[in-house]
Amino acid sequence: VQYRELIWMLALSELKGRHRQTMLGMIWALLQPVSLMLIFTVVFSIFVKVPIQGMPYTLFAYTGLISWLFVANSLSIGLPSIVGSMNLVTKASFPREVVPLSKLLTAGFDFLVGGVILSVFLFMYGVPVSPALIVVPGILAIHVIFTAGLVLWGSAVYVLKRDLGSLLPLALQLWMFMSPVAYPVTLIPSEYKSLYLLNPMASIMESYRSALLLGRVPSLELVMPVLLISCTVLITGYAYFKSVELKFADRM
Repeated sequence: VQYRELIWMLALSELKGRHRQTMLGMIWALLQPVSLMLIFTVVFSIFVKVPIQGMPYTLFAYTGLISWLFVANSLSIGLPSIVGSMNLVTKASFPREVVPLSKLLTAGFDFLVGGVILSVFLFMYGVPVSPALIVVPGILAIHVIFTAGLVLWGSAVYVLKRDLGSLLPLALQLWMFMSPVAYPVTLIPSEYKSLYLLNPMASIMESYRSALLLGRVPSLELVMPVLLISCTVLITGYAYFKSVELKFADRM
């Protein structure tokens, strides 16, 4: 909180630098999820016909995609953030976690744009406004807590082990296929479903879809495990980050 202006300044600088030299500018923030949504809709609702009960596949896929891309984009730009800010990290005095957390804010802008587009889709498809929407901020808080913890873990480990940057694309690709981005959790065999839902992204996506698309409040059995996992990831990620913070300058 004390360094919120610095976090905002770094995030704003990142956003300006990203969009300044592109012809489409901030349209890129919605181009990625929308294009993937169109591809998934064609493949999984026309060719393969994945069974989705109670919701249009377009909304199903888009909700999962923007949820997933927030985590994937946060990690992609957050991992190398300390190394990429070498001059700032080695010469200025401030909490170093400000740097990766500013990347989280940058990725959050794309997520916000995706959320606005999702609202438009919900209106276009005639999805009714439900009292269950009141729990969406709580789901979002869990989503942000989990992602912030991952970014703190990843950015600290990356300074010490640069191989993590090479492994990240493969890890994200595998993780996406292990998460219900394009298919529902109902396709998972019942004997494996409890284990499958230990993947925090599975529970987060299912919670968003339950509240936004079906008008149902997610069950405590779905929410509580991911809340505990997310808090654990954030606390341990912050603790590890601070424990190796003094080594950053030596590894630059």
